[in-house]
Amino acid sequence: MNEWKKGLVLFSAMLSPLAMADWQVDVNFEMDRAGKQHRAQTSVSLVPGEETVLFDNGEATGALIGKAELLEVTADEVKISLLVQEQCDDGGWRTIMSPVVSAGLNTPASVKLSNEQLDEFASLKVEITSV
Repeated sequence: MNEWKKGLVLFSAMLSPLAMADWQVDVNFEMDRAGKQHRAQTSVSLVPGEETVLFDNGEATGALIGKAELLEVTADEVKISLLVQEQCDDGGWRTIMSPVVSAGLNTPASVKLSNEQLDEFASLKVEITSV
Protein backbone atom coordinates (compact mmCIF):
# COMPACT_ATOMS: atom_id res chain seq x y z
CA MET A 1 0.00 0.00 0.00
CA ASN A 2 1.43 3.40 -0.80
CA GLU A 3 2.42 5.77 2.00
CA TRP A 4 -0.40 8.23 1.31
CA LYS A 5 -3.07 5.56 1.82
CA LYS A 6 -1.35 4.26 4.96
CA GLY A 7 -1.33 7.78 6.38
CA LEU A 8 -5.00 8.23 5.56
CA VAL A 9 -5.90 4.90 7.21
CA LEU A 10 -3.92 5.79 10.32
CA PHE A 11 -5.36 9.32 10.49
CA SER A 12 -8.96 8.12 10.12
CA ALA A 13 -8.27 5.36 12.61
CA MET A 14 -7.09 7.88 15.19
CA LEU A 15 -10.32 9.83 14.84
CA SER A 16 -12.50 6.80 15.49
CA PRO A 17 -13.08 5.34 18.95
CA LEU A 18 -13.34 1.97 17.19
CA ALA A 19 -9.67 2.29 16.32
CA MET A 20 -8.78 2.16 19.98
CA ALA A 21 -10.02 -1.44 20.11
CA ASP A 22 -7.76 -4.39 19.50
CA TRP A 23 -8.83 -6.27 16.38
CA GLN A 24 -8.44 -10.03 16.28
CA VAL A 25 -8.80 -12.04 13.06
CA ASP A 26 -9.42 -15.78 13.07
CA VAL A 27 -8.46 -17.42 9.79
CA ASN A 28 -9.04 -20.90 8.39
CA PHE A 29 -7.34 -21.53 5.04
CA GLU A 30 -7.65 -24.77 3.04
CA MET A 31 -6.23 -25.61 -0.37
CA ASP A 32 -6.50 -28.84 -2.34
CA ARG A 33 -4.47 -29.38 -5.49
CA ALA A 34 -4.16 -32.70 -7.32
CA GLY A 35 -4.51 -34.71 -4.11
CA LYS A 36 -2.15 -32.51 -2.07
CA GLN A 37 -3.69 -30.55 0.80
CA HIS A 38 -2.56 -27.44 2.68
CA ARG A 39 -4.34 -26.24 5.81
CA ALA A 40 -3.69 -23.34 8.15
CA GLN A 41 -5.62 -22.04 11.14
CA THR A 42 -4.57 -18.99 13.08
CA SER A 43 -5.72 -16.15 15.27
CA VAL A 44 -3.73 -12.89 15.26
CA SER A 45 -4.14 -9.23 16.17
CA LEU A 46 -4.34 -6.62 13.42
CA VAL A 47 -3.02 -3.06 13.66
CA PRO A 48 -4.33 -0.36 11.28
CA GLY A 49 -1.87 0.31 8.44
CA GLU A 50 0.44 -2.63 9.23
CA GLU A 51 0.75 -5.89 7.33
CA THR A 52 0.45 -8.95 9.57
CA VAL A 53 1.62 -12.47 8.75
CA LEU A 54 -1.30 -14.84 9.30
CA PHE A 55 0.51 -18.08 8.56
CA ASP A 56 3.77 -19.33 7.10
CA ASN A 57 4.31 -23.07 6.70
CA GLY A 58 8.07 -22.49 6.88
CA GLU A 59 8.92 -25.03 4.19
CA ALA A 60 12.08 -24.40 2.18
CA THR A 61 10.37 -25.33 -1.10
CA GLY A 62 6.70 -24.81 -1.74
CA ALA A 63 6.37 -22.30 1.09
CA LEU A 64 2.84 -21.06 1.71
CA ILE A 65 2.32 -17.66 3.33
CA GLY A 66 -0.77 -15.66 4.25
CA LYS A 67 -0.83 -11.96 5.12
CA ALA A 68 -3.51 -9.46 6.16
CA GLU A 69 -3.82 -5.71 6.48
CA LEU A 70 -6.57 -3.83 8.29
CA LEU A 71 -7.87 -1.25 5.80
CA GLU A 72 -10.96 0.35 7.32
CA VAL A 73 -13.09 0.20 10.45
CA THR A 74 -16.66 1.48 10.60
CA ALA A 75 -19.46 0.95 13.09
CA ASP A 76 -20.91 -1.81 10.89
CA GLU A 77 -17.91 -3.59 9.40
CA VAL A 78 -14.19 -4.11 9.24
CA LYS A 79 -12.43 -4.26 5.87
CA ILE A 80 -9.21 -6.23 5.53
CA SER A 81 -6.95 -7.05 2.60
CA LEU A 82 -5.77 -10.66 2.47
CA LEU A 83 -2.95 -12.18 0.44
CA VAL A 84 -2.11 -15.88 0.13
CA GLN A 85 1.01 -16.81 -1.87
CA GLU A 86 2.95 -19.96 -2.67
CA GLN A 87 6.63 -20.17 -3.53
CA CYS A 88 7.27 -21.75 -6.93
CA ASP A 89 10.08 -24.17 -7.80
CA ASP A 90 12.03 -21.34 -9.48
CA GLY A 91 11.97 -19.26 -6.27
CA GLY A 92 9.31 -16.82 -7.47
CA TRP A 93 5.96 -16.33 -5.75
CA ARG A 94 2.51 -17.18 -7.13
CA THR A 95 -0.54 -15.42 -5.73
CA ILE A 96 -3.26 -17.92 -4.89
CA MET A 97 -5.78 -15.30 -3.77
CA SER A 98 -5.80 -11.62 -2.79
CA PRO A 99 -9.33 -10.62 -1.78
CA VAL A 100 -10.50 -7.61 0.18
CA VAL A 101 -12.97 -8.90 2.75
CA SER A 102 -15.62 -6.82 4.51
CA ALA A 103 -17.10 -8.48 7.55
CA GLY A 104 -19.17 -7.47 10.52
CA LEU A 105 -17.87 -8.14 13.97
CA ASN A 106 -18.32 -11.77 14.97
CA THR A 107 -19.83 -12.45 11.53
CA PRO A 108 -17.72 -14.91 9.52
CA ALA A 109 -16.97 -14.18 5.87
CA SER A 110 -15.59 -16.63 3.35
CA VAL A 111 -13.88 -16.59 -0.02
CA LYS A 112 -13.65 -19.60 -2.34
CA LEU A 113 -11.50 -19.93 -5.42
CA SER A 114 -11.30 -22.63 -8.06
CA ASN A 115 -8.52 -22.92 -10.66
CA GLU A 116 -9.42 -25.68 -13.12
CA GLN A 117 -6.09 -25.43 -14.99
CA LEU A 118 -4.18 -26.45 -11.86
CA ASP A 119 -6.96 -28.67 -10.48
CA GLU A 120 -6.87 -26.41 -7.42
CA PHE A 121 -9.50 -25.33 -4.91
CA ALA A 122 -8.85 -22.80 -2.14
CA SER A 123 -11.11 -21.64 0.68
CA LEU A 124 -10.50 -18.85 3.18
CA LYS A 125 -12.80 -18.22 6.16
CA VAL A 126 -12.33 -15.09 8.25
CA GLU A 127 -13.93 -13.89 11.47
CA ILE A 128 -13.10 -10.55 13.05
CA THR A 129 -13.58 -9.81 16.73
CA SER A 130 -12.82 -6.83 18.94
CA VAL A 131 -10.85 -7.67 22.06
